[in-house]
Amino acid sequence: MLRPLLMKSGAKLMILEKTAFPPSIVNLLLQEGQRWKVDGQFREALGTGIIPIVASARGGKTSLAYVLIDYVIQHTKRPVILDSFPQKVIDEGIPEHWRGRVSNEKFADLALIDQPAVWLLDDNAVHYNSRDSMTNSSKLLARAAGVLSHFGGGMTVIFTTQLLSGIDLSFLRFTTLSPIIRYIDPDVINQERKEWKGTVEQGQFELKKICQDHRLRDYFYCSKDLVICKAPFPEWLNKEVDPVRADYLSRPMRYHEEADRLAMITGEIKKQKRRKKNEQTATE
Repeated sequence: MLRPLLMKSGAKLMILEKTAFPPSIVNLLLQEGQRWKVDGQFREALGTGIIPIVASARGGKTSLAYVLIDYVIQHTKRPVILDSFPQKVIDEGIPEHWRGRVSNEKFADLALIDQPAVWLLDDNAVHYNSRDSMTNSSKLLARAAGVLSHFGGGMTVIFTTQLLSGIDLSFLRFTTLSPIIRYIDPDVINQERKEWKGTVEQGQFELKKICQDHRLRDYFYCSKDLVICKAPFPEWLNKEVDPVRADYLSRPMRYHEEADRLAMITGEIKKQKRRKKNEQTATE
């Protein structure tokens, strides 16, 4: 089933109607208790859960995540947290209508946020990879899934990933999900978990029936509602309109300091700190 996107285009700001997205997505983006209409009947939003956006590299995951954030900023008072984004991107890259609503706390500080935040965990933050199952980050994600509804009055996580097999299953088992499927390279689909492979394949089949773009970026598939929805692209993210801002937000992790980039990949900073601490202890 095809669902039209309800929006009004302005010169800079794309206005999204309250019913712009399928019900399962709106249910998690609105704050708990907010009302909206579905088929003429009012519903109250749950306001807590996980929206995984699944696509291969350069498949439009992050741009769609930004549209969902635009929706949150337009229709709620929820704070938005871009997990571990460089401060330079927050200061110079975010659109003007996001200012005052967006910050870059780390997901590890989840328990310190006493507001119903919407988190964006981008797959470029490679420390969330499930193969690193013994790291604190992976354990944190597994524990966090069960308490998202308790902290801050209910939190929502928008999670971008190239495959659902790339993240710990515990992060997806204990909360409400509304997965979004975009283009996934055919050679990669075979690596998907058996629990999700059928869903991913169905999404590819539905998208190919309607998408004009060869990487299927003009629509997305909402597996919870079994609908295809138009995927808008914000004007402020267009490289031809503002190439500097577009690069900040398209590849935010490249703007970390070298030491931070090294820490994300190798954990070297933590090793150095641990080594210094051990040396200090030995000399005392």
